[in-house]
Amino acid sequence: MDFYTKLNYSIGNEDWRVEAQALRVKKESRVICVTASGDRPLHLLMTDCAEIISIDMNRTQNYLLELKIAAIAKLDYEKYLAFLGCTPCSTRLVIFRELKSALSKDAADFWEAHQKLLERGIIYQGRTERLTQLGAKAFRLVRNQKIKKLFAFDDLNEQRQFIKAEWDTRALRKTFEMLINPKLSQFFFKDPGLNSFVDFANKPGTYIYERMIVCLNTHLAKKSPLIQLLFTGKLMPEGYFPYLTYEGYTAIRRHMNRINIITGNIIDFMEHATNANQIDAFSMSDIASYMPQAIFEKLLRSIQNAATPDARFCLREFISNRKIPADLQATYKRDMDLEKKLEKEESNFVYRFMVGEIQK
Repeated sequence: MDFYTKLNYSIGNEDWRVEAQALRVKKESRVICVTASGDRPLHLLMTDCAEIISIDMNRTQNYLLELKIAAIAKLDYEKYLAFLGCTPCSTRLVIFRELKSALSKDAADFWEAHQKLLERGIIYQGRTERLTQLGAKAFRLVRNQKIKKLFAFDDLNEQRQFIKAEWDTRALRKTFEMLINPKLSQFFFKDPGLNSFVDFANKPGTYIYERMIVCLNTHLAKKSPLIQLLFTGKLMPEGYFPYLTYEGYTAIRRHMNRINIITGNIIDFMEHATNANQIDAFSMSDIASYMPQAIFEKLLRSIQNAATPDARFCLREFISNRKIPADLQATYKRDMDLEKKLEKEESNFVYRFMVGEIQK
């Protein structure tokens, strides 16, 4: 499938502060995660864990993670931000030559063949990010002044008043209902997480819109990367993910040798006998949104096989609604209070959570 070969995500949209609370990574832990944009494994490198196993079926996403790691290792902070696309730069291809030796041959060959993506600033070149940039241009045409005002707020109470009086309109709600509708989105965005396993089938756009309004009543827009991408197409410095901050960049550089990048099926990897009882934390992103219930249950059993006793897990969901089967509910000791807390604190408003411990 085309989705599993293209660069789909170049920026993560998961709040690391929330993820850290869910996983509670300890010193010497072994952690497994889904690569996706590479942001989550980079954030895990900021912890004291002993090893991170970053897996994705899409080798292009792994090539992106390699590129980000090489940029952190080889470049000073300002050049790192400029190369990725956070700040203006006219010499990204020259900088790439500095990084090439730090990449695997396959990754180096891939980026050589896709220099235009590098030249434009790779952080905004995933299909999701390019789509949000197009959407942001459209939003600015019809509500440019409101968007400027939204991102100017430093006071949450003032922002709440603005949301109620000016932002939350019937027209905007209808726009979300139209765009986030599998009958339409399947034609311009081939993402199984958005189109194939939707459990809010009647009005997923309404569901996402209402979650956005809740977010804007609890978080400043300038602090939410997802809100920024939707309405400006870019990240503001106030919304930089930790790996884009100087503190995060510095912390990651100390632990570069702790990551192992694998292209393959994460379920197959965790089912393998040599991986039994080996993993202390599972950062699964929202892969539940990309599989039917039967495969989700297979995922849960593979986690159970790979987990050490009391291992932590964090599963997110977008607009799917997976269930833990009855025979695994005692194994997956969910912390419902923490799940509700994380959902409220998540600055990128689309996710619900399953978090807790594996009882073995």
